[in-house]
Amino acid sequence: MPNSIRTTRMAFIVAAGLDIAAAATLLFIFFAGAAFIGWGSERAGLLGNALLGAAGIILAAIFAAFAVLALVVAAGIAKGRPWARLGGIVLAAIYLPAVPVGTIIGGVALSGLLGRDARDWFLGGAPVRRTPQVPPASV
Repeated sequence: MPNSIRTTRMAFIVAAGLDIAAAATLLFIFFAGAAFIGWGSERAGLLGNALLGAAGIILAAIFAAFAVLALVVAAGIAKGRPWARLGGIVLAAIYLPAVPVGTIIGGVALSGLLGRDARDWFLGGAPVRRTPQVPPASV
């Protein structure tokens, strides 16, 4: 496996770890907020409690889905699957606007997936070299 592909794979694994950490942090923050709102006995607080808890679950699920997607792409990259290159490019482009860490991860992943090593890796692990056909010499 070329170093640029190995670096790209590690970038997706790091991104997955950060996504899981973000999902856990969001769950904690939103559930803590929902608990503080729910301590009151007013009916208006119950609606805020439900909305805050639901928003936390939805955001955490989105980050967890990105983590799973990044791990699947990293596994596909390690095996040289052609779909992993396209999926990695799309996922890296999605990470780019997440300044500053997502931009770094997306840039590293794109540089690894768009280079010559990636083209060779995803076409079968070795560069494709064609030799010209030379007709046999006549006797």
